[in-house]
Amino acid sequence: TLDYLDNLLNKQRFTEQGDAITFEAEVDKIYLSTPTKIAILDHEKKRTLVLRKDGLPDAVVWNPWDKKAKAMADFGDDEYKHMLCVEAAAIEKPITLKPGEEWRGRQELSAVPSSYCSGQLDPRRVLQGS
Repeated sequence: TLDYLDNLLNKQRFTEQGDAITFEAEVDKIYLSTPTKIAILDHEKKRTLVLRKDGLPDAVVWNPWDKKAKAMADFGDDEYKHMLCVEAAAIEKPITLKPGEEWRGRQELSAVPSSYCSGQLDPRRVLQGS
């Protein structure tokens, strides 16, 4: 039930209704006020990628899908099938520093072997560190 801005729809604001996000078309969303840990389930490689972040309240989720991938010179025509961009961000409330001020943000990505389909992975347990 996170709010997001849809970059494909002029940054209109929506509320995500599902517990998980799946991909069947181009996606370019900015999720607002996201948790400090995000689980990315990779069924094909039987692993979970865990994104931990500090100081960056939002998260960008992007995949160009087929038409845009073919139009990108530095992107293989079928690479969209094997990629997903998820990155920590500060979009809704950008960070502005005055001279001499400091700010720290951090993003950490780790991979955890798992298989959701076989029941070995409960995303809530991975995120809680159990």
